[in-house]
Amino acid sequence: MGTSFPYLTVLPILEFFSLMHRFAIIPLSLSLHFIQAHAEKRLEFFESRIRPVLVENCYECHNSINKASSGLALDYKGGLLKGGERGSVLSFENPQESLLLRAMMHDISNLKMPKGGPKLSPDVIQDFERWISTGAYDPRESPPSPEEFADETSWEKTREKRKSWWSFQPVRMVRPPSASPQNNTHPVDQFLVHKMQNSGLSPNQEAEGITILRRLSFALTGLPPTIEQQDRFSALTEHSIHHAVEVSVDEMLSSPHFGERWARHWMDWLRYADSHGSEGDPPIPNAYQYRNYLIRSLNADIGYDQLVLEHFAGDLLPNPRINKQLGLNESVIGTSNLRFVLHGFAPTDALDEHVRFTDDQIDAVTKTFLALTVSCARCHHHKFDAISQDDYYALFGILSNGRPAQKVIEDPTVSKDHENRLGEIKTAVKKALAEVWKSPDLAEKILAQPPEENQEHADNFLMPWQKAHNFLMPWQKLRDLEGSDFSSEWNKIKKQVRESEQRLVSRLSTNYSFSWKLKHSSAYDLWPKSGTGLGKKPSKPGDFTIALEGNEILRNILPAGAYTHLLSTKQNGTLSSPRFVFEKGDLWIRVIGDKGSVVRYSVWNYPRKGTVYQRSSPDPLAEKWIKFNADYWAGETGYLEVTTNRDHPVEAGDAERSWFGVTEALLSKPGQAQPRDEIAEVLSPIFAEPLSKENQNGLRARYAEVIQKAVIAWEENDLTDSQARILNNMLKNDLLPNAKEKFPHCNELVNEYRKIEEKVTVPRLAPGVLDGEPFDQALFERGNHKKPAHQVPRRFLEAIDDTPYPKTTIGRLEFAQDLLRKDNPFTTRVIVNRIWHHLFGNGLVRTPDNFGKLGELPTHPELLDYLSQKFRSEEWSIKRMIRFLVTSKTFRSSSNPSSEAKRIDPQNLLLSHANLRRLEAEPIRDAMLLASGRLQLARVAEGKSEPSNSSRRAVYREIRRNSLDPFLSVFDSPVPSSAKGKRDITNVPAQSLTLMNDPSVLRNAREFANRHRSGDLEDSISMMFRNALGRPPSGNELASSLDYLNATNLNSSNAMAKLSQTSDKLKEVDGQIEDMIHPFREKILAFRGTKENAQSQPKPVLHWDFEKGLSDSANGIMCFLKKGAYLEKGKLILQDGGYAVTEKLPFEISSKSLAARVRLDNLEQRGGGVISIQSPNGAVFDSIVFAEKEPRKWIAGSNGFRRTQSFGGAPFEKEADRNFVHLTVTYGGDGTITAYRNGEPYGKSYSTGSHLYKKDDCIVSFGVRHLPANPQRLLVGRIDEASLYDFELTAEDILLISNPDTFVDQKQLYESLPSKLQRTYSKLTEKKSALEKEIRRMRENMAVSDKPELQDLALALFNMKEFIYLK
Repeated sequence: MGTSFPYLTVLPILEFFSLMHRFAIIPLSLSLHFIQAHAEKRLEFFESRIRPVLVENCYECHNSINKASSGLALDYKGGLLKGGERGSVLSFENPQESLLLRAMMHDISNLKMPKGGPKLSPDVIQDFERWISTGAYDPRESPPSPEEFADETSWEKTREKRKSWWSFQPVRMVRPPSASPQNNTHPVDQFLVHKMQNSGLSPNQEAEGITILRRLSFALTGLPPTIEQQDRFSALTEHSIHHAVEVSVDEMLSSPHFGERWARHWMDWLRYADSHGSEGDPPIPNAYQYRNYLIRSLNADIGYDQLVLEHFAGDLLPNPRINKQLGLNESVIGTSNLRFVLHGFAPTDALDEHVRFTDDQIDAVTKTFLALTVSCARCHHHKFDAISQDDYYALFGILSNGRPAQKVIEDPTVSKDHENRLGEIKTAVKKALAEVWKSPDLAEKILAQPPEENQEHADNFLMPWQKAHNFLMPWQKLRDLEGSDFSSEWNKIKKQVRESEQRLVSRLSTNYSFSWKLKHSSAYDLWPKSGTGLGKKPSKPGDFTIALEGNEILRNILPAGAYTHLLSTKQNGTLSSPRFVFEKGDLWIRVIGDKGSVVRYSVWNYPRKGTVYQRSSPDPLAEKWIKFNADYWAGETGYLEVTTNRDHPVEAGDAERSWFGVTEALLSKPGQAQPRDEIAEVLSPIFAEPLSKENQNGLRARYAEVIQKAVIAWEENDLTDSQARILNNMLKNDLLPNAKEKFPHCNELVNEYRKIEEKVTVPRLAPGVLDGEPFDQALFERGNHKKPAHQVPRRFLEAIDDTPYPKTTIGRLEFAQDLLRKDNPFTTRVIVNRIWHHLFGNGLVRTPDNFGKLGELPTHPELLDYLSQKFRSEEWSIKRMIRFLVTSKTFRSSSNPSSEAKRIDPQNLLLSHANLRRLEAEPIRDAMLLASGRLQLARVAEGKSEPSNSSRRAVYREIRRNSLDPFLSVFDSPVPSSAKGKRDITNVPAQSLTLMNDPSVLRNAREFANRHRSGDLEDSISMMFRNALGRPPSGNELASSLDYLNATNLNSSNAMAKLSQTSDKLKEVDGQIEDMIHPFREKILAFRGTKENAQSQPKPVLHWDFEKGLSDSANGIMCFLKKGAYLEKGKLILQDGGYAVTEKLPFEISSKSLAARVRLDNLEQRGGGVISIQSPNGAVFDSIVFAEKEPRKWIAGSNGFRRTQSFGGAPFEKEADRNFVHLTVTYGGDGTITAYRNGEPYGKSYSTGSHLYKKDDCIVSFGVRHLPANPQRLLVGRIDEASLYDFELTAEDILLISNPDTFVDQKQLYESLPSKLQRTYSKLTEKKSALEKEIRRMRENMAVSDKPELQDLALALFNMKEFIYLK
């Protein structure tokens, strides 16, 4: 149609003019004026309503310059009227049938415009329909020139247009509408009711009180209300429902479980995980610290603004938030979220991997805090939002600087007095040693030592550094030579030293691509570093370390460099070089350290080891050069890094003691001098001048002179690196007096040093980032990392402020501050919308992670802005906002929609009624555990992530990306790969199957039933309903339940009667046996009293009778007291944080028994271990533990509860605070674990795995579950004796060792009987055994729960829709 009537757009005007002329009723001047005004109005309509939409949404694919998809150009009138391959796009006869309109309305499945974007708003579509129906006025008479097209489609113009989108508009100051007739005084209700009334709706009535309570409890704590809470709420409602809600809200907000509930939401937003995924799925070391930090922060109601700062720049804050109670720098932990990225395994394209995980960071943080999809601008400007490609790379430059690291989270304000004292002791020790070492006689004594036999043969086995730095080498070669032989060998060695000196000079003058000497502050300052062991300045030559064990005084005397262990090997460190570009050649780094520390290079921040990602470890005896070939990575960017054992960003160890030192690093190209350990570094002083006499005496005098000068220089802190290496070589070869007994004063000092050093804190760590030198990131053309374009300054989003950040700053802190600025409209809107979503089931914006055009519009924009302003004005308090929202009538409304609501508002956008919503996976699991009585609610925000069999809340479950929990997954727990502000909600058969058949569900149902197996049946049913559903059963539910249970109860009664009869028979047989053997037992005991050791007990492999001291009586293994532990009156006293550990055990242990006699100071303590066997670092352990999982109950503790279950039916401890109790836990070879208390079985045994403790790799501890000791989980009490057996004790063994004065074993009893009574005794014991077996069979047949019908009821309650839904 467009091609047939090219002038159609002016026809209406001509027709109007013809009418005016015919009737001549309007003056001509007025007619022309009217025509002009009408034309201007049409032009304004096109320019304001039509052209901007075409430019933004259509020009990219349909233009006359470079792309006309389907032959259609929409950038000028002719192209629009001509149409394309599908024909005309405009229909003037029937505008609604226009192809352009149908494409806009998404009426055609394969033709939805704009492509890949959301459907245009109804207002825009209405504008186009109006435009077409009035002739489609279009002033664009000719195609644009390339310059005109570029100007019209420029990003600047596009951005300004897109900034008109609602979310980019400033947050408005809004007042609630006036109170409605229903007297809705709460601002939330006023906003909502006002909009409902305008739509012809009224709000629902309030729900029942019990429904409101359940909704409130799950929303705030993630747990169902207890029966006590239900009763209290019911009593409070007598005043008013509003009063009951307010009181309950305050109680729940102050509950520690509030933080657990809301931390889980936060973890969804930032895709929390305990592992990195991909091949091997390596752990994220210490990730759990972030989860615990969130829980603590939310419980303490730390302002959201503070948390935002901490999440981006907690390690950069000038005044970090310190938790004095726990001794933690909480702010630093916030940046852990930047490390929850996925890492591929050994990528051959490291930059591609770097781009991918930096993109992951950008996606997560911008969705979480801005609800914008900034990562969509990686390859081009955002297709729909005012986000440029430069915005993406501005943030990329900020985040890509952060190198994966472990950050110290200890309170930095804690007194350093112990460090000062250690330094003072070092100074005193140095002075005492130097006084002896500088004696002129010392050299004579050293040189007078006879040569070792087969010295030349022994030299063949020395490491290169040992050969190069052998200070006595000239003496060893010349000591037996005279005359010309001496001179010849002297000159030969001198020549080697001069050649070595030339190589050193050559290396120092070589123009390497990069080279750093860490002795110089100018180089040291360039290396990013973290940890407690690395100082602000490099150490000077001659700094040294005190030996922390053994008979030595000093361990090392060191050249200048960077060292972590100058005070303690507990202090940690990460040291990484500035960024550099790899070139063909070799990377060299000179290090010293323990074998557990790691030396590596990183390419584009990649943290894992792999085929082309080499790593190595130092040597603890002396510095050595480590070489990495760099050819493969030529042209890529990276850095060198050295870490102590626990500080590797991914493959971290668990050694509490680790250390390293670095002196130099460089990159040598092919043909350049390569570094090595040079003999000149220790021998140049010997050959600095000719000998006064070229013989032994002259050489002896030279050695004396060099040694004395070195010692004096050391004493005066004026040592050279060469002199430091000389002294260290002599120290390592036992040439310098260094034994404690030779220096009584030093002995005292060293003992004091070791005692203080033992108290040095092993720093706690959390994932984080280590920043290098700030840099601006190059934009990658079309997102291709192989095509870098211009560099983009680090800054915030240009739609808000495009001012670059200072060149000297990283930008993380500035970006965080920009998130909080008042003219940023996103941050407050996003968080209050998230809070609303989690309270009401849907956000005011139903796409909480996307406030852009692909997201949904806010249903109540004025309310959203009102809440945003309120949130900022009330100190960014999450708790206050939650309290404000849940005290509204809207939160209390019924979930049953009215007929009007179903018709007018089927999606409940106006919130006239509450949303019926399913609980998330974690509350479903926790509710089952709570109903069963198994849920462990203690230890809030404590401990590492838990294994799958843990009974703690689901928020503490370990989240391994490659093996997600199947129960949680089936109920839509998110995959931690991207921000998830709104969980998927599915309804699939797997969920029903899981609730019916999952072993954990069945176990919970069984335990749930067991809790109600006694008492009145009707009361049991009522209590089960209240525990599971938060309400009593209805009349029909109660009647149906009773009918079912009574129908099956008859069978149960018959079985119980039979069981009672059999038990009576067993008691009768027991009485007969006891009557028979009693006289003979008394005779044996009387005889035993006259004969020492008549009855032999099982022999422990270790036994401590603390009456006799700290050494075990079986193998002499020594026990060492820690902190406040001490011996008193033959007891090991464990108080004031005290505990005890042994030296390493010289044998392996698999099957075993732990036994101890203990008395507790109180029964309220939790989690202390009586006796434990464990690996030296505590990573693996088995222990007798008090009240860890349940108050006042003993368990067999183990690492991550891997071998821990409750001893079913075990009683609560009631007397261990008054009397000593004897405890034994046995570990069978088949994995069976059994407990005994005072010789009697303690609960039911269970089967699990076992662990082999290897020789010289395990210890025993007392008073602590495992090392490192947690001050909040130490036993407080006293131990009388303790034993470790290397086999599983029998029940008779345990009766004997627990009651040695009264126990007589069956064999001895049997042999004491006359032959006639022996036959009778045998028959009675056989009858007893048969009766016991029959009783066990009957109990098993009756039910595991003793009431199978109650278990069925429990399972039925778990499967009710009401159990997993909030109504």
